[in-house]
Amino acid sequence: MLSPNDASMCDILKAAFMGGGFPVDGNVSWDILSRELAVQTVAALPTDVVLGNPAVPASIKKQWENTAWVHAVRWEQILYAQDELVRLMADNGIPMAVLKGTAAAMYYPVPRYRSMGDIDFLVREEDYRKAFELLRDHGYALAEPEDSEDYHYAVEKDGIVFELHRRLAKLPKDAAGNFLMEQVHAGLAHAERRRLEGYGFPVLPWLPNGLVLLQHIRQHLRDGLGLRQIIDWMMYVDRELDDGKYPLFREALRQTRLEPLALHATRMCQMYLGLREEGISWCASARQETCRALMEYIMEQGNFGRKVGQEGKGLKALNRHKSGMHLLAWMQKQGRRHWKAAHKHPFLRHFAFLHELGWYLSWLLRRKNPFRALASDIRDSRRRRRMFRRLMS
Repeated sequence: MLSPNDASMCDILKAAFMGGGFPVDGNVSWDILSRELAVQTVAALPTDVVLGNPAVPASIKKQWENTAWVHAVRWEQILYAQDELVRLMADNGIPMAVLKGTAAAMYYPVPRYRSMGDIDFLVREEDYRKAFELLRDHGYALAEPEDSEDYHYAVEKDGIVFELHRRLAKLPKDAAGNFLMEQVHAGLAHAERRRLEGYGFPVLPWLPNGLVLLQHIRQHLRDGLGLRQIIDWMMYVDRELDDGKYPLFREALRQTRLEPLALHATRMCQMYLGLREEGISWCASARQETCRALMEYIMEQGNFGRKVGQEGKGLKALNRHKSGMHLLAWMQKQGRRHWKAAHKHPFLRHFAFLHELGWYLSWLLRRKNPFRALASDIRDSRRRRRMFRRLMS
């Protein structure tokens, strides 16, 4: 069950996207509400609702005006930098498509209110290295270890990070992941030109663009999912995926094993965020208890898990893994990364999992009632994993 503050956050977002008023009474804590919206990276979205309500105190309106101004400045920076990137790629004959970012914001009632971070874009496999060298030659500095995860380069220019992708992040390494990338690369060959505030940019066609937004939710589901990813999907569904078009989308969802996630995320948006039900009945088979569990999980996590403090890290690690062996393999990998002694003495790398296990035990013993806390973590992680299985099976 949502807390009163979480319910207020849903109400004000519902008003922002779908119209209607937002009840202003003594039960609304504006400080808590604005803080929670910021943690979910959706702080500017209710700006017009707040400013247009005569019952909202002037001090609160001033606060939201400042938030909207910060978002507007960042929005202009992103559009200008993205335009420079698009021109550079076009001038050198490299097809590209923007992923997420403005490719999601274009569905919003007020695109500039969507919080903007990095600029992600996709190029063909054969253009990948050429595009990276072109960026480097034009003042884009490497921001992360070169191609550290074998699917993207991260470069930076003028305070903005650009992620050059040849494939999507954390795709399943199986037929489902391969099919998704086939759809995305086929979409790149038919990229469409969109415009926002005078700037043009290429995006994937509607179907692969939707798969990208849904895969972004799946990518972050276990390690911290926030409302921004969910709202990106909701705005896409509202504009692109009614009952008439869903049959065209359904086969792709089944091939990529994304159908359960699509059904439950969409129905959850109808239940809590005001997504219209008229014309979007294809998600009616979603289990309401799973939708409730998903919304509660999102509210607990915050964008990329920002609300999970030190006490939540153990539970987060347990959530992340399907089995004890999977968890042990992850601990071994993390230990090899973090244990400085193993960097100096290679034979210790075989026992790197002990470093992570020791860290967890020392952290656990600092908690109040550590064994009760451990039992609670295990119980909660089992419940979460059941939810993940329903959403990702």
